[in-house]
Amino acid sequence: MFAVLKIFLTLGLIVFLLNRKVKMGNAMLAGSGLLFVLSGLTLQHLGAALSNLVRSYSTWEILFALYFVMCLEHQLRTSGIIDGLMVTSRRLLRSDRILLPLMPAFLGFLPSLGGAIFSAPLVESASKPFNLKAETKTAINYWFRHVWEFSNPIFTSMLLASQLSGIPLSALIANMVWVTALSLVIGWLFFITPLKSRQITPQTAAATDSGGIDDTGYRYIALATGPILVNFVLIVFLKLSAALSMGLVVAAMALILRQPLQEVSAMLRHALDRKLLWGIAGILFFQHILQQSGAVQEIAALLNSLAVSNAVIIGAIAFAGGILTGTAQGFVVITFPFLLALAPGDINLVMFCFVAGSAGQMLSPAHLCLLVTLDYFKADFLKTLRPIAFLEVILVAAAYVVVALT
Repeated sequence: MFAVLKIFLTLGLIVFLLNRKVKMGNAMLAGSGLLFVLSGLTLQHLGAALSNLVRSYSTWEILFALYFVMCLEHQLRTSGIIDGLMVTSRRLLRSDRILLPLMPAFLGFLPSLGGAIFSAPLVESASKPFNLKAETKTAINYWFRHVWEFSNPIFTSMLLASQLSGIPLSALIANMVWVTALSLVIGWLFFITPLKSRQITPQTAAATDSGGIDDTGYRYIALATGPILVNFVLIVFLKLSAALSMGLVVAAMALILRQPLQEVSAMLRHALDRKLLWGIAGILFFQHILQQSGAVQEIAALLNSLAVSNAVIIGAIAFAGGILTGTAQGFVVITFPFLLALAPGDINLVMFCFVAGSAGQMLSPAHLCLLVTLDYFKADFLKTLRPIAFLEVILVAAAYVVVALT
């Protein structure tokens, strides 16, 4: 039972610090320090943890992959591609009903802390013909931004889940892509189907597009979607590492956009997000300290003695981790050590853990995307989360059925 107490105290400290707006890396380092002391570890254990962190291929794989993701985000934003895509989409689709989920869904491809604030103005613009409540606009922006949580190979949580579980990223995505599809379908049926479609005439489109667009609009579509699709193909079908794939995509985009050396240099400096990279390093270091402490194995033995299925145990831990931290990385780092101890290599249990944890973080008051969207639309917290909670129940139930049938 002391192992349980150690973990609860450690996680409690981490969650407390995160809620106090302490940087992720510093919070994880503090948690590692507390666990180190409570477990009675020695300097030899500390040296082993540091050595494993630095020498691990997965450490550098994740750090470089995230670095190149930030490079791509800079390329798409500063080149005007995102703005051009919005104008082109409005002109081509001629339906605000489609634009409503499309804009947050597309921008959700690019992971960014609190990134829902970038798509909120686009949702606001597309929602004007429908006179939607603030809570509905908030829920639409929030839900569709996160439908890629289960299939985007450049998301931090996916990279961590793959590395910590030992399951190839391509296999993980292939096993969870149906969750993204289901998220899109139920989101569309619940939020968009009840809306009456309003067709945008060419005259209206030209008036709202600040002078309209020419054939370069198709170029914006290709430049916006191409890097993401190519990256997906390289990782899922050609089995390239996430870091190598993203590096190739960024290099290709630099050539296509004809970025001068000064702009490339500025991009490389901008992408060096020390806060994000330090946070990931802190998470990985915590994992190594956790392994050295042996607490996970002790708790796993205790859980195995209970007459409860692994899916229920793992799902409850993941959901609680998501609620407490409000981040996908948070529930992954909390849950996966127990998952590995209880059922190593069980890809369906990994999928259920991910779905349950995502449900927790989507309903968490600590989720930054939720907070910034609520603030933008001036929406009520509980009224916004009611439809989100309903849709999350559907996803978790579907995932549990898949686990039960396999």
